[in-house]
Amino acid sequence: MGLLGKTEEILERNSEVWNLCKRSGHIGGPQAAPATIIQPLKGCAGKVTSACGPKIYEFVFDNSGILSEKCCEQLLNAGRECHDSDTDSILSEGEFSKEEREEILARHSEVWNLCKRSGHIGGPQPVPAPTVHPLTGCAGKVTSACGPKVYAFVFDKSGVLSEKCCKLLLNAGRQCHDSETNSILSEGEFSAEEKKEIMKRHNQVWNLCKKNGHIDIENTVF
Repeated sequence: MGLLGKTEEILERNSEVWNLCKRSGHIGGPQAAPATIIQPLKGCAGKVTSACGPKIYEFVFDNSGILSEKCCEQLLNAGRECHDSDTDSILSEGEFSKEEREEILARHSEVWNLCKRSGHIGGPQPVPAPTVHPLTGCAGKVTSACGPKVYAFVFDKSGVLSEKCCKLLLNAGRQCHDSETNSILSEGEFSAEEKKEIMKRHNQVWNLCKKNGHIDIENTVF
């Protein structure tokens, strides 16, 4: 192998070690025992609707920045303990580096403080439309870690759901799945074309989970 080839191989391994450390926190060797999953506080499920919960998740975990007055109001009414509990639960279910955790917790505090100070985060505030409430008994059947993933597939065209999230969705039942999507549609402003696309993905996420038990990029067609 020439000098150029060796240089390319070294640079490739350099990137690989960075990505493996960032994703897993280690490379090879004995595996640490899995962290204990923190369950959300009892009584918190359902205090933030299935339309607003994913928006809070996106702000805290994906660094996106819009929350309506309605969503801020729900977050504050749920209380700081529920807000802390949901974030801690999601952090316990995922693999995050120390740096990622610090950034997430900073945004976790930021979303609370911005909602408390301004009543909303970014964007114009539309006149609220009549709201279709989810079926009683559906809240909490899909966890605060998986709910945003289902939301993202249906409403944001992202395409990954783990076996665990698919199982939770199917166990919740088709009526709860339909109810959650109809509730979110009633809380937002969507064109007829957008609603048609959303309902298509709403059916697709259910059918793919039922067929394959999980959803990844390869088996998703938007």
